[in-house]
Amino acid sequence: MSYAGNSNVGFPSIYEDGNQRHISQAEVNDLAQHSGKNVKGYRPEDQDAAVNRHFTEESQRKREEAIKKDPTLAAEFHGNKPHWGARIDKELAEEDAAEIKKKEQKQKHGMTGASHY
Repeated sequence: MSYAGNSNVGFPSIYEDGNQRHISQAEVNDLAQHSGKNVKGYRPEDQDAAVNRHFTEESQRKREEAIKKDPTLAAEFHGNKPHWGARIDKELAEEDAAEIKKKEQKQKHGMTGASHY
């Protein structure tokens, strides 16, 4: 009698798709071609880890860039309400962006604010 599929050792969540991904060779080739990351130099059994590391670094970089643009995102990523100061910073940044856009539109239309006689 075989008990291979009836293991009660460990937690079942570690055997699910949490952070472990099996990467197809097409994805490895695509990553090497488009991102400049040469994961084909790794041994075949280490290529999955290298691709996962690249995707983790890429998502972390995108998250950091988003936080730089929106000061309230850091708290929201952690499931918290943004601090009062962060909300004010966001409002001020939005007002500044709107004012700059308004000034750029005036310059495009030739209305620089100075009168020419």
